[in-house]
Amino acid sequence: MKLYSNPHSPFSRKVRMMAHARGAALDIIDVLPLKDEGLRKVNPLGRIPALVLDDGTVMLDSRVIAEFLDQGGMFHPGGAARWRALSLQALADGVAEAAVAHSILGRDDPPPAVSRDRHWAAVTRSLDVLERSALSDPPTIGEVAVACALSYLEFRYSDLDWKTSHPKLAAWYACFCEHPSWTATA
Repeated sequence: MKLYSNPHSPFSRKVRMMAHARGAALDIIDVLPLKDEGLRKVNPLGRIPALVLDDGTVMLDSRVIAEFLDQGGMFHPGGAARWRALSLQALADGVAEAAVAHSILGRDDPPPAVSRDRHWAAVTRSLDVLERSALSDPPTIGEVAVACALSYLEFRYSDLDWKTSHPKLAAWYACFCEHPSWTATA
């Protein structure tokens, strides 16, 4: 299987973690999504991650790819636990999407302040919700997505001191960073 990815993408990392946790071998093709024509041939949206199966089938979006790779481990088969995990994943993916958008919009000169402010407000509100959330161990796909979003914030916004204002979330994240699939995909 070939994974079109980028080492800085929180969405790609979520997929790489799932593959590592399940022992799935991936041929990782690192791309710059906005500039890679090979990626556009695989995914006309030009977004990562994109997974090409050995039979040529293409899977798009980290949520779809992660569930395909998981085969029933971190995605609960049903009931309240499944919906909790999927909702947490949606919140964390929203944090990552807003942070990525905020970063990309910041490259404009001058940056469109209103739009950037809206994205940043979504990040900060969501961090407050995550601080109050009961995050589990062993992790579900929701916790994996939360960790990937927090890692992206650390990478792209190193001056953001979210750990001081969210100590419960910071303590959970420090423990999560010890998981083998996390360290293997750093």
